[in-house]
Amino acid sequence: MARAGEVTPLRRLAGWLAESPLLRRGKNLYEANCKHWNMQLSRSEKLQAGLHLILRDYAAGLFPPRFEDREATYRAEIECSESLPGVTLETAALADMQKPFWVGPRLRTYLRDFCLIHESLERCGILPPARVLEMGCGFGWTSEFLAAIGYEVTGTSIAASSIEWARKRIASLEAKGLQRVLRFEVAPMESVAEDVGPKGYYDAVLVYEALHHAFSWREAIQSAAECLKPGGWLLLCNEPNLVHTFSSYRVARLSNTHEIGLSRRELTAHMRQCGMTQFINMGARLHFWIKPHWLCGRKAGG
Repeated sequence: MARAGEVTPLRRLAGWLAESPLLRRGKNLYEANCKHWNMQLSRSEKLQAGLHLILRDYAAGLFPPRFEDREATYRAEIECSESLPGVTLETAALADMQKPFWVGPRLRTYLRDFCLIHESLERCGILPPARVLEMGCGFGWTSEFLAAIGYEVTGTSIAASSIEWARKRIASLEAKGLQRVLRFEVAPMESVAEDVGPKGYYDAVLVYEALHHAFSWREAIQSAAECLKPGGWLLLCNEPNLVHTFSSYRVARLSNTHEIGLSRRELTAHMRQCGMTQFINMGARLHFWIKPHWLCGRKAGG
């Protein structure tokens, strides 16, 4: 395996291809995308831009990505909305507060995902008013929906600005006359058991499209397990498979965030190490390293 900074024939070839006429359009598209985060690209254009970038960075020893500085990774996640090219902080925040009610196919996608999250909770026997912790809740729409159903919900995010916006959702429920328990707290996923707790309190811990952003997904799963009471369930929902490291590399570079794919085998093995003995797969069994993970694990005891 080539070391970082080591110039190999394969890296030289990658660098030549990245700058060749074959990928000139991809290079131009990526350079334009660096100035405008919301630039509309077709699938073909995303592929061209992404391929140029991967080859360019592989030649420079930057791909596959490595994350070795915890504080730098945390800071990049916190400042993500502030650094998107061509997008103001207020515009990004308002868009996140509107989620999942976005125009186009993403609305249907998010609502289908939420229905599967709810189905997963029911399949695990987690019914209202059970206590649910959502790690990596972002601006909190999933937590709000679960609270509206009747769960006692705590949502956490590493970004204080996201939590400040998410807390507006509490007033939204109160305005509807719904007496619900909904809290939002600031905490990295890796230390949520210590920062939020209490340990052994929750019937379920939910992570939706967030685990792959953690500095250490293994530490995050361990922290989630500590938050669960015996017999409680950890739900990993729509977490990307291994191909995601390649398919989302362009987005990761533009946003300076942690975008990696996860191995189902490694996820399951680590969940076992953290004391989970029963598993339910809510996703595709034949995933071909592409299909996302929908995996539930039950903590021993109870």
